[in-house]
Amino acid sequence: MNASSDGHYLDLPNARLVPTRTVLRTQKQLQSAIKLRAMLCIHGGVGLGKTLTVRTCLRDLAPDNTLFFQFHRHCPLGDIQKAVAAALDIPDTTRSLTPRIRAALAERPYVLVFDETQGLTTDALEWVRPLWDTDDNRPTIIFVGAEDTRRHLRRRAALASRVTQWPRFSPLHPTEVVQHMPTYHPVWSKVGEEDLLWLDDAACRGNFRDWAKLTSAIQEILTERGQPLDAFTRAIAREALATFDPSDLHLPPDDDL
Repeated sequence: MNASSDGHYLDLPNARLVPTRTVLRTQKQLQSAIKLRAMLCIHGGVGLGKTLTVRTCLRDLAPDNTLFFQFHRHCPLGDIQKAVAAALDIPDTTRSLTPRIRAALAERPYVLVFDETQGLTTDALEWVRPLWDTDDNRPTIIFVGAEDTRRHLRRRAALASRVTQWPRFSPLHPTEVVQHMPTYHPVWSKVGEEDLLWLDDAACRGNFRDWAKLTSAIQEILTERGQPLDAFTRAIAREALATFDPSDLHLPPDDDL
């Protein structure tokens, strides 16, 4: 798996996609979906690495055939159709786009990824379904979205019945924090278990986006002082935590910043 930092929150330099159980499971499920040309729905809370994992895995599994879409909430169906057509190099003419899109999708084993699926309208989802229902070479369709995405799709029984798997992303377990954070970024490479768990309890709670915020803040402090990235101390961590919204921190009363 390509572990580059492309796509990390804040474009965090030196960050890596670490092989958590969820990442490895998702890689296998994507591989299976592509093989079967199936529908897959990946859902879970914000900041857990869903989009980054899907993008990274598909760069390995289907680098030339993946089309990634992310539309604003309640995006009009016409705009979605035009975006899909443009990605397929279909000229925007007065002719109906849907038949030409279906014909283009049949030419190659495309993988269509719809991120932020919870924001798609009923019309949009009902339009996506027949793109998959075809006697020709159907595309693999990957829905990615927030915690309520599963419920959003389940309201469309005909569409939901075509989804083969519903993998859910969860926050990192404390054992995964200890195992994987030292390889996630050089800032954590020499940090011990006690400090990692303290920071996870105080600010991050298994959420990769919050770990990225904290990592970025610590990296900025170290860089400004000309110190190496692995020069972590609790004092520096407290300086970084001071940049967080206090309401997001879970520090005990005797451990105030």
